[in-house]
Amino acid sequence: MCNLLCETVKKVVQYIVTHIKGDVFLNSDVINQVLILFLMIFVGIYARKRNYINKEVNDGLSKLLLKITLPLLIISSFNTNFSKSMIVNAEKIFMYAVIVHIVIIVFSKIIYFKLPRDTKGVAKFVTVFSNSGFMGYPVLKGLYGNAGVFYCSIFGIVLNVFMFSYGIMVLDEEGGSFFRELKKIIFNPAIIAIIIGMIIFVTDIKLPYVLSSMISSVGSITSPLSMIIVGGMLAETNVKTAISGKLVYILSFIKLLVVPVLTFCTLKLFGAPTLIIDIIVLLEAMPAASNAAILSFQYGGDELLAIKNIFVSTVFSIVAIPIIIKLLL
Repeated sequence: MCNLLCETVKKVVQYIVTHIKGDVFLNSDVINQVLILFLMIFVGIYARKRNYINKEVNDGLSKLLLKITLPLLIISSFNTNFSKSMIVNAEKIFMYAVIVHIVIIVFSKIIYFKLPRDTKGVAKFVTVFSNSGFMGYPVLKGLYGNAGVFYCSIFGIVLNVFMFSYGIMVLDEEGGSFFRELKKIIFNPAIIAIIIGMIIFVTDIKLPYVLSSMISSVGSITSPLSMIIVGGMLAETNVKTAISGKLVYILSFIKLLVVPVLTFCTLKLFGAPTLIIDIIVLLEAMPAASNAAILSFQYGGDELLAIKNIFVSTVFSIVAIPIIIKLLL
């Protein structure tokens, strides 16, 4: 499996070099981040094949990520210094990100209404939510410096609120009453972390160095831990299953090309500034969120479809992201 997937990545990179040669972004962090992601997934595959981790361990790691490391990563993103211009831009990013997520949610409801119930939730999830956490930060940092990291954090507020509310509801096949779902949302660790982060943001609280360093250090393991968990899940399938199925390619096409175009048109329609359009379109052009597999595993969604879509959309993002950047900038 590893050899086949590595060969696939190699061919895609060669295609970029041949067809977009000389593009300034080929030397950026985009390609590196995609390759790093694949290597992290391979660590999970290797660990599962060697039986260093099993299903029970993977389940425990998933809970560790969702209940501890991810919330601390969210809190850490708010613990920085802000200028007035950055705050103005942050307010705009927040507002337009909310609008864009609502539009994409409506769009996904329309185009996936005929899908079976067991796949509809994952299809909606991977369309609405991007992997802006792992890949968005380095891309925006390369384009806009430290301000880009801050803007990505603001976008992440909106993404996480929707992901751990609407996202969980569409993945939870058992369903439930409104109040049961509301309780899940309110007491979700990620939502609590967002509230704490907002308090830090609004009050400009300076956390003690020891506490700040601990939060940052533990939160920083979220991305590699997430990819290792996905790798462990992927190791349970065979090669043909991992890259097979027409639906996964349709979902990847919609996520990487249709959603960015829809986002661009929506923001233009609402009169968003160019900077805000560029940032949000780039973040929406990222592949499917890696949390899709973990949350599907936790809430009973189509776990295999989620894993396959993360993998396939990430492969094709090597081509799609540089193209989106070139068209925008």
